Amino acid sequence: MQTYSASELARIFKITKFAIRHYVDKQLLMPLKDEASGYYIFSETDLYKLYQVISFRKIGYSIKSIKELLIQNNHANTFKIAEQKIQDQIDELIQIKHSIQDIIQAQTNTQLNEIYFCEKEDRFLTKIPENLLDKGYVNLLEATKTELVQLENIYYIINKNSSYVLCIAGQSDKYDYKLSSGTYACKDVLVKDEKSLNRQIEMFSNDNFIQSKLISGNSELFCYENIFKSLAYNEGQTDDIFK
Repeated sequence: MQTYSASELARIFKITKFAIRHYVDKQLLMPLKDEASGYYIFSETDLYKLYQVISFRKIGYSIKSIKELLIQNNHANTFKIAEQKIQDQIDELIQIKHSIQDIIQAQTNTQLNEIYFCEKEDRFLTKIPENLLDKGYVNLLEATKTELVQLENIYYIINKNSSYVLCIAGQSDKYDYKLSSGTYACKDVLVKDEKSLNRQIEMFSNDNFIQSKLISGNSELFCYENIFKSLAYNEGQTDDIFK
């Protein structure tokens, strides 16, 4: 049977001799010891045992857990569980990647403080129930319990008298407001508080082009926080205002 030194195992697995000595100290590996030289002698069994230890470490198991696993005779189910755990991590990372891509895309699509025009499909909004509101604001602690209201899906219908109606996305067969398809004038603004938001809304409404639309009878604005754009800034939130 072929034997190996710690240095040889380190080269085979591309790890340090310190790591191998650590596994020996923790009794994950139990090689023979040459009494004359004081060096450990690793057998082929030790080599495959080290392969197991490294595999378990890569999966994420602790030294203590690996020691318990090595007592078992069959690890097939352990690897099946690990596969599902890793797949869950991969799925979570994919979601995180998509969120990062959305944040990047939000920065490149539009510029702050510039009016632009975009085409929108029919959209439907439903009023947020009164029991989820507190003094005109969404009670997020209560609202999030319903799984209907989240930070990124709160919308504001702004009437001509500057009053707000808080909404969430609705459905075509059940809604309180319908935003018909067409071309919309939009503006992304960075605000720190409600006062600065109201000032931006007033500036937007008083723009010559926007004002002409309002005079023609179209008297409501639509506003929501662009969460993905906001995440790129340290202070303030980014709101989209459009009509």
